[in-house]
Amino acid sequence: MSYLVLARKYRPRDFESVIGQKDLTEVLRGAIKDDRVGHAYLFCGPRGTGKTTTARIFAKALNCVEGPTPTPCGVCERCVAADAGRELDIIEIDAASHTGVDYVRALRDEAAYAPMAARYKIYLIDEVHMLSKAAFNALLKTLEEPPPHVKFLFATTEPQKLLDTVLSRCQILRLAPITEVEIAGRLDFVLDAEGFTPEDGVTREVARLARGGMRDALSMADQLIALAGTSPTVADVARLGGEGGLAELDALLRFVEDKEAGKVLEALPAREGGEREFTGRILSHLRQALVVSLCGANSPLVEASKEERAVLDERAKRMGGERLQVWLEQLLAARERMRLLPEQARMVLEVALLDLARPGGDMPLSELVARLAKLEARLASGAPAPPPHASEAPPPRPRDAARSAAEPPQKPTMLRRDTSPNADAAAPASAAPKSAAAHAATDNAALWKASLDQLKKRHGEAARLFGRAARLGGIEGSVARVTTRAMPDADRKVLEDRRVLGALGRALGEAIGREVQVTLEVGEVKKEAPGPGPDEFADRVAEMFGGIVEQE
Repeated sequence: MSYLVLARKYRPRDFESVIGQKDLTEVLRGAIKDDRVGHAYLFCGPRGTGKTTTARIFAKALNCVEGPTPTPCGVCERCVAADAGRELDIIEIDAASHTGVDYVRALRDEAAYAPMAARYKIYLIDEVHMLSKAAFNALLKTLEEPPPHVKFLFATTEPQKLLDTVLSRCQILRLAPITEVEIAGRLDFVLDAEGFTPEDGVTREVARLARGGMRDALSMADQLIALAGTSPTVADVARLGGEGGLAELDALLRFVEDKEAGKVLEALPAREGGEREFTGRILSHLRQALVVSLCGANSPLVEASKEERAVLDERAKRMGGERLQVWLEQLLAARERMRLLPEQARMVLEVALLDLARPGGDMPLSELVARLAKLEARLASGAPAPPPHASEAPPPRPRDAARSAAEPPQKPTMLRRDTSPNADAAAPASAAPKSAAAHAATDNAALWKASLDQLKKRHGEAARLFGRAARLGGIEGSVARVTTRAMPDADRKVLEDRRVLGALGRALGEAIGREVQVTLEVGEVKKEAPGPGPDEFADRVAEMFGGIVEQE
């Protein structure tokens, strides 16, 4: 006899054996008890959570000789035939290989005939979202008003692809991912029944890798036994998954926290492939850490072992909720890019982690606002702004970095300042007001950039136009003055739209921590008076280009 994999051998045969879907099975049993069984049900949820299995149990419960009953006997002719997959009145269809309208038309015509032996003729259509639009349309009338002896059971992982007209005709049952505790408990039962003696922690580690799918967990258990024999260890699970355990994941994230870019790359799993799944594991860990930071390590929302709770608690205390949220947002975006660029998944993950590992790469918005507020206060008091620390300097953009690598090193730009007696006579009597004006202009530029970065998330085109043609003239009280150069009428109309100005006002408000109203001055950008003198202009150009002002 050929080997039967664990996922098939230990497939549930009744509602009591279904793992992790108690609410859903209660709905089905209640419908049978109260004689309120509908004509069409849609089972949807992630892979391996029991959609098709639950639908089969439901079909068996409806056709059991003692039924319809919420507890099918399992020994009558109808139950035995259903368990063996040879019940003629339970028609299972794989929609992925029967997508055409002609097949559905034949099904519709056959539905009119009475069942051959059972109480109901039940059509169980798996991956129903694969049916074509024409096939769905051919099924709609029968689906809405089927003969009394017909029931439709649909299963899909992507309900959003179904037509609304189909969804409205079905009772929708959503299956949730199964918790690690429930998966580990089922694995303990299965491995014990098979006579295996795994090391402590093996089933929990397999449950973690399964990410909510019971079928995936049992398939991995099959592989684990083939790899390590009847007494597998946690190290064997790490070899099987290729991702390492909790210690390896914690070390990787520590390197990202500590901004050690080289060690981040070295700590990534050496085996390529499965980057989306590995990113999902990182996201799950960070999400748990965020829950710990907000609700505490003992919250029932945290599904983790004692060892992992300790790691999560330490990470939450070190990073804080806002920083964890920034990491989650960037890694979620990276996982979406992996879906669009599957061949470059490894590179996308590396770039995302390196971006988080660069200085300032994971700075929360509140911290940026606090820094701007401190700078405003310093400028208002007349104190000069301290020079930026080398470690806080923004890293070069990728394009600039590539160009810098290709070009030979150059000497700093030398700006010569005229220090002759005539130049001294022409110099202003007091440089302090001009220095304050220069600092104010620099502060406005930084605030303007931060505001445009926020605006870009909501109105990308408006942010592009503002960045190209406008600047922040200043903020007086609750009014922010924005000036623009002359521009085409189409661009001007976009920037003058009250909704765009309102969005810009909200972006500026988020950057400075108070509400502001934007006034727009369209035309040639006016020079502010008093403007910077010749010496200050040289200083500003030197600062912009990284040069040195040389005295003569």
